[in-house]
Amino acid sequence: MNIRPVLAVLALALPAWALAADAAHDRIAGERAAANARLAEQERECETRFLVAPCLEEARRAHREKTASLRQAQLQLDEARRRETAAARRKAIAERLEAQQGRASDAASGPPGVRLRRAAEPPPPTSAGKTSEPRAPMLSASQERENANKFEARARAAREHRDSVERRNAERAAQGRAAAPLPVPSGASAPR
Repeated sequence: MNIRPVLAVLALALPAWALAADAAHDRIAGERAAANARLAEQERECETRFLVAPCLEEARRAHREKTASLRQAQLQLDEARRRETAAARRKAIAERLEAQQGRASDAASGPPGVRLRRAAEPPPPTSAGKTSEPRAPMLSASQERENANKFEARARAAREHRDSVERRNAERAAQGRAAAPLPVPSGASAPR
């Protein structure tokens, strides 16, 4: 599968909207820096007044409003970028599927009676980068029978143990033996 043409198309389409989005991000960052500088200046100015608290509250309220609107603009830009990226990815996937289907139909439309043989492809790597080959070698029939017998013996022993525990619990219940109650807590740890 050759994905290079798809990546080339994505690389050409990416800068057009990415540059506009980057310019908008830069503009928002500049406005946020200006708002922070304006807040710092207003705080310094408020420190010179007699009633400092109301002045600071007003300055901080105006700063919150400005940064909230900048945050909304930032979120809209980020959402638009995510949508553009997702659309480009969906388009690349659709093109790849069309190419695969085209190759499959070309191979199927070959001359009748002649089958093209593909080279054996290695299995795709797993998340750890290893191939998905069986880890244990194939066992012989006698080893498989031996393993099955061991498994049955362990299962039988587990069933017998479970039955003996159930029988012992039933005998204790029939004799009326109940577990001793918990001791009464001392005065220091008693609930109030």
